[in-house]
Amino acid sequence: MSTKPVPIDRVHGGNAPDGVIDFSASINPLGPPPGAITAYQSAIARVTSYPPAKSGALEARLARWLRVAPENVIAGNGTTQLIYLLARVLEPARPFVVIPTFSEIANALAGVGMPPEAIQLAPDRAYQLDIQQIERALADHAGAIFIGQPNSPTGTMLSSDEVRGVAAQCADRGCWCVLDEAFIDFVADAESAATLVSHNPRLIVLRSLTKSFAIPGLRLGCAVADREVAAALRDAIEPWSINVVAESVGLACLDDAADYLQRAREVVATERAYLSDALAAIQGLRAFPSVANFLMIAVANETAPGAFAAYVLLRGVAVRDLRTMPGCTAGLYRIGIRNHADNERLVSAASRWRT
Repeated sequence: MSTKPVPIDRVHGGNAPDGVIDFSASINPLGPPPGAITAYQSAIARVTSYPPAKSGALEARLARWLRVAPENVIAGNGTTQLIYLLARVLEPARPFVVIPTFSEIANALAGVGMPPEAIQLAPDRAYQLDIQQIERALADHAGAIFIGQPNSPTGTMLSSDEVRGVAAQCADRGCWCVLDEAFIDFVADAESAATLVSHNPRLIVLRSLTKSFAIPGLRLGCAVADREVAAALRDAIEPWSINVVAESVGLACLDDAADYLQRAREVVATERAYLSDALAAIQGLRAFPSVANFLMIAVANETAPGAFAAYVLLRGVAVRDLRTMPGCTAGLYRIGIRNHADNERLVSAASRWRT
């Protein structure tokens, strides 16, 4: 098994023009929990004080939420910082990345001189990962395998049994298994792999408070790993990565997590079904199955690359054009699930496509 390195891609969503409804970012459609807003306002008074160099309070609270020991958790300024931290600390020989996925994984690995090889998801399988692809990478001496769980932008996900099997196979081969669970809080009845790290020193799980609690402007995430691995990461991360506002808001989010995230999953399930059916009914559009808070769609016979995105943008809606993302092609787009009124606006904007 030999592939070309995954290329660099610096294009991201979440920067829609003013006055446009932004479907290019996939965050909680409920917005931040009320307690998070109160905590933000209160924390402003403390911006003249330094935060702790390492946020032990937030890590302890994250540990309770994820049902692991505090020594297994390291908090960071969003999962992107932690991905770059992993690349620096692990320096994995011959890493593989399941693509298409979040581009900063490959970017971070390339930045430390370890450009990853691709495990390419196929459209004829609706972009669902075939476990045999992992087995081939392991047989080809993979030093690390990065998997989105669920994966963005495809919306696909391995079963809990498959995750346990992949993690065990990686451990047996001395290969790092890194699971990006940034969107798992939006998946009904999902089982996080975080509790597996105490029995698997080669497993690392990434979680995003940014996505789950709709706070992308603050940036919060964590990595869960074997305590020795977590200690090495904690020693290497930049001090003061969590500012006082982000720490206060993160703690408040976790206090409200159970009921808030359950309501979010219900909204996402209802609105994802609505959008999937409505968009699939539009001539030339195909919506791929998704378990997450976004959909990937394919647009047929565009007159030019990005034509669909330009078309709906003129009608006040921004979507994520995926044509530069490694593993994608022109005509693929990701659409975040928003509230019903916004979703109706998207369907209306797309409804006259190609008519």
